[in-house]
Amino acid sequence: MSRILRSALAKTAIATGAILGGTVVYLDFIKPANPPELVTSYKPLQKSLGAPPSRDALVENLKTTKKFDMLIIGGGAVGSGTVLDAVTRGMNVCLLEKEDFASGTSSKSTKMAHGGVRYLEKAIFGLSKAQLDLVIEALNERANMLRTAPHLCGILPIMIPVYTWWQIPYFFAGCKMYDWFAGYQNLRSSTIFSKEITTAIAPMLDSSNLKASCIYHDGTFNDARMNSTLAITAIENGATVLNYFQVNQLLKDDSGKVVGVKAQDLETNEIYEIKATSVVNATGPFADKILEMDEHPQGLPPKEERKPRMVVPSSGVHIVLPEYYCSDEVGLLDPSPSDGRVMFFLPWQGKVLAGTTDTALKSVPEHPVPTEAEIQDILKELQKYISFPVKREDVLSAWSGIRPLVRDPATVTEENEGSTEGIVRSHLLTQSPSGLVTISGGKWTTYREMAEQTVDHVIKNFDFDGKQFKPCQTNKLILAGGEDYSKNYAARLIHEYRIPLKLANHLANNYGSRSPLILELYRANDYNKLPVSLASAKSFNPSQSTSSPENYLNYKRFEEPFTIAELKYALKYEYVRTPVDFLARRTRLAFLNAKEALTAVDGVVDIMAKELHWSNKTKERMKNDAISYISNMGVSTNN
Repeated sequence: MSRILRSALAKTAIATGAILGGTVVYLDFIKPANPPELVTSYKPLQKSLGAPPSRDALVENLKTTKKFDMLIIGGGAVGSGTVLDAVTRGMNVCLLEKEDFASGTSSKSTKMAHGGVRYLEKAIFGLSKAQLDLVIEALNERANMLRTAPHLCGILPIMIPVYTWWQIPYFFAGCKMYDWFAGYQNLRSSTIFSKEITTAIAPMLDSSNLKASCIYHDGTFNDARMNSTLAITAIENGATVLNYFQVNQLLKDDSGKVVGVKAQDLETNEIYEIKATSVVNATGPFADKILEMDEHPQGLPPKEERKPRMVVPSSGVHIVLPEYYCSDEVGLLDPSPSDGRVMFFLPWQGKVLAGTTDTALKSVPEHPVPTEAEIQDILKELQKYISFPVKREDVLSAWSGIRPLVRDPATVTEENEGSTEGIVRSHLLTQSPSGLVTISGGKWTTYREMAEQTVDHVIKNFDFDGKQFKPCQTNKLILAGGEDYSKNYAARLIHEYRIPLKLANHLANNYGSRSPLILELYRANDYNKLPVSLASAKSFNPSQSTSSPENYLNYKRFEEPFTIAELKYALKYEYVRTPVDFLARRTRLAFLNAKEALTAVDGVVDIMAKELHWSNKTKERMKNDAISYISNMGVSTNN
């Protein structure tokens, strides 16, 4: 038997060797080589693009359209995702946003496209299928975000420092399970780094008791730009999308069904009655405001302020710190902060993003402001890991967003109104007896699926007089700026325009293949090359400056890559209507460096006043509003 076995093993070894040898010969000598990715394989840079419909033209659509198929209230992540889903299926759709796209919670996230490692931990130890389904759903949608907006989304390694030996297998097993549930859409394999490698990657870490670190991978993105890009892509596909349009009333027919809205253009104060087959409430934390209108027979808002029934509000605060607080390539996760929440410290847009907190609120503030206590809580958590003193004056910006936790309002009674019973960890899609559809909850990562389910529901439950619509298209639709984009796009911009690397990276990672439109303006004249903080003549004369005694020509003015050319692009292509739209959302200057944003207010106001033909009164109001908004973004008087 042993002789037969040895013979069989020998034959198997020979056959295996022959197969391997043949495979190597084929791959190296017979199979044709892949064509090289040379410059000739790229499409030419897009250096011109026709202007999109003006705001006036979009407003005119309200007058000429007898009835829209769908009207969406709210221009955050879910509202903008829903209007894009609907228009690409062939629906005639309108979206109205009271302020600007992503002016609320959608610009104040942790900037992560992720499944949620904490949800996975709860799913395993709590034996919760609902939590596990939420993780898997989000991991699938993470892949969609990376595919459909490659210029706005990227892969970020995240480090979990481990300070006790027994936690190494515990954390690593959790990371590997996270990889496993992502399936073929897993970004990269999790791994373990030794103490030496960990401190080489993140030298700011306190390594006195460090044992090792576990590394897993998630997505990171620019939330406000993602939001505005969704809205812009929807407009380019034929949707009527308007910011600064406030819904004052729901229109109802004789049977009490919602048939449209009465809305006010906040720029002209003109009132419009807009009819629609279906109306969708996608106002996020303010969903209760629209639901309260729905309860009134004439669709009017209540005369007195009410407690929210659907939304369970809590404040989540983030801060931004200088780049030396974190590795520029690897984020940091604190798995056990004092308040029980996961805390992230992430490289983002050249700075470090830290957060978040969780503070329960009794009502939803229109413009939440971070408290000093919340800022200090984040700094204290960070100090546990950092080897040098964490200083309050290093905080460049801070903001508060309202976490979109929701519950079915039909289950809320006077007895359980103040409890958290019935909170939905995923999202909630409901339809009231009047026909008002409400979509709320969820998180940024799942915005697309929430939008798809909303449009599916509307098509199934409303009568569109025999119209036929396409199936969902957004799973494969590339958003504006993602067309013909490649990860080496910054290098192509440098070759073509001879610009600094920092500027090339900024434009490529925020505008993608539309960056050349900005750079054509950039090289048109030297004025357009200036930072926006130097756009005003006052910038060169500190005695004339009203926003800051330091608002004059110096090296600091050139540290941030936001130029006058970018502002002019935003005015032409991205529906910027106020200085805050540009400083906080189309660019993230106010979120990255609030003090620097304050120095830019004068110049931004001057340029916008010329482009939008503002009166002196409007110009002064816009300036004061911008200074007030940015001054509430956690700027310390000491920095």
